[in-house]
Amino acid sequence: MKQRFSGVTLFIILFLCLGLSFSFASDWIIQSKSGKLPAKLKDIVANSGGKLKKYWDGVGIAVADFQTREDAEAIEAHGVYVMPDVKLDWLPKVKSHKAESIGDNEGYYGYQWHLPVIEADKAWDAGSTGFGARVAVLDTGIWYPHPDLFYNIDFTASATFVPGTTDFIDDHGHGTHVSGIIAAADNDWGSIGVAPDATLIGVKVLDSSGSGYQSWIVAGMIHAVLADADILNLSLGSYLKKSGNLPYYTASDAAKIKNLYKTIIQWAAKKGVLVVCAAGNESYDLDHLWNYIKLPAEAGNGITVSATGPAGLQNFDNFASYSNYGTSLITVAAPGGDFTMYPNPGWWYDMVFSTTINGWSWMAGTSMATPVVSGVAALVISTYGKMKPNIMKNLLGNTADDLGKPGRDPYYGKGRVNAFKAVKD
Repeated sequence: MKQRFSGVTLFIILFLCLGLSFSFASDWIIQSKSGKLPAKLKDIVANSGGKLKKYWDGVGIAVADFQTREDAEAIEAHGVYVMPDVKLDWLPKVKSHKAESIGDNEGYYGYQWHLPVIEADKAWDAGSTGFGARVAVLDTGIWYPHPDLFYNIDFTASATFVPGTTDFIDDHGHGTHVSGIIAAADNDWGSIGVAPDATLIGVKVLDSSGSGYQSWIVAGMIHAVLADADILNLSLGSYLKKSGNLPYYTASDAAKIKNLYKTIIQWAAKKGVLVVCAAGNESYDLDHLWNYIKLPAEAGNGITVSATGPAGLQNFDNFASYSNYGTSLITVAAPGGDFTMYPNPGWWYDMVFSTTINGWSWMAGTSMATPVVSGVAALVISTYGKMKPNIMKNLLGNTADDLGKPGRDPYYGKGRVNAFKAVKD
């Protein structure tokens, strides 16, 4: 499945640390304490001076506009929690490097070192290609004109939740790169995904800067589950202070927001949907962040993914220099690339190669490792059919290549995923 390209200028993008900037709207998220919203929620909100904007009865979550905190918190007497709809930076800041044209006679597949590392090629040869699996990418969208992606996208199920946008087209590049890692098509050119026959559902929840309000992400997750996704890929993450960050949110708000994501991820699991989250790129021990909450990685019962990456295309299973870690949170590791050779010539080859807006690029981060795991999960579904998320979670862990300390460890979790072992278990 060797892929080729001709005369294309590529961009190499390096993801650095997350910024912690915030903004606040007049919207508030409402979450039922019992799982069921009050029957007269619209009237309750109106009587407190607010306006109900959207709601999801099946999940017990709604969004309303209030002018003051006092107005919003007044409705908590009716068996609900309220929390401010805080906007966060969910993607790392970006450093870009422009490469020379690679030339007419070199194949894209040759740059996708992450595929043979996880033995995806052997899984394909065994007949597992992701056909029938549906993966929702909650991100900056998908640049759907891309010929490596267009025919694998379910346009009817795809959607945007970013105000001011008309559809899910990517205006940043991150979501398109993630999508290609999962399911770039096997079409005799370009790049190829871990699960090249899987269906992609583009769910735009972040704007062109990589930022997004909680309500956008919540709405996108609920939409993806109701659109019959099998897997939700969340290559995004941000931090909340447990002690609060006034005037944007209080310590109580932070705890409520964490519980909000836990509720949605567990609701998705009950619906048979696996949620795969990035661990983050700050080299933090997630077991000892003390005053910070990493979301959504620390919420719910999904899969949290750390990253591996080579140095000079050697030692492909090195733990990535930037990856977060922690025994209690890391489920498995996957190739995310690295950049320890920077600024030596060719340093970008250690990163992960995939699709982007108007072409292809190299990127590195747990954002890249996460779709590798989602792709392997899609291969498993195409082989064995849909399975309960906890069974999938155990299968991926039990078939992973155990690296580092024997057994589960803070860096690799249960090991680096192996696509061939996963489909031949």
